[in-house]
Amino acid sequence: MKKLFLLLSLVLLASCGDDTPKEKPKPIALTPDDVGYYMQMIVADHAGPKAQLWLDDKSKPIWFVDVRDAITFTRTPEEADNIAVIYAHDMAKNPDYRNVKDIWVELDKAVFVIKSRKKGGMGMPETIPFSDKKIAQDFIKANGGELVNSVAEISDDYLHSLGDMSEMNPNERMKCGGSMKCGSKK
Repeated sequence: MKKLFLLLSLVLLASCGDDTPKEKPKPIALTPDDVGYYMQMIVADHAGPKAQLWLDDKSKPIWFVDVRDAITFTRTPEEADNIAVIYAHDMAKNPDYRNVKDIWVELDKAVFVIKSRKKGGMGMPETIPFSDKKIAQDFIKANGGELVNSVAEISDDYLHSLGDMSEMNPNERMKCGGSMKCGSKK
């Protein structure tokens, strides 16, 4: 009987956790020392939007050279699933694709442009986040692509696609944010 009482007490204690939702961490500024999770490269050295992913049990974010990799992280069974929040550069407020500023949008509150001529930091197809749907549509007019209304609507096939691998020098492609016209002379 004592063992049963002790076991029930332990079960009740374990279930009496604090149900108060934790406050989401705020986005932090990208520094020249922040390294991308998958490629271990300096994040700030790459064009286009980046992402910071916060885990519940960490005091610093995991950085991603491009937004696409952050989304892939969330869909990979081997990766942590205790995600508190993911922020990405808000391209509605970052008109210079090569030099994005620390203006962030929660990934769950963004719309995205996919399949545009602009590429991610590693020269791959990118999921470009916007806090404003109209600005995303204007971006599509200028750069091609498709509008996606939520992160859940981005297909795994797109996340794993290689896109158009051109003859352009990879270093030049990264500097240009994937634009094929950036390095060419008119």
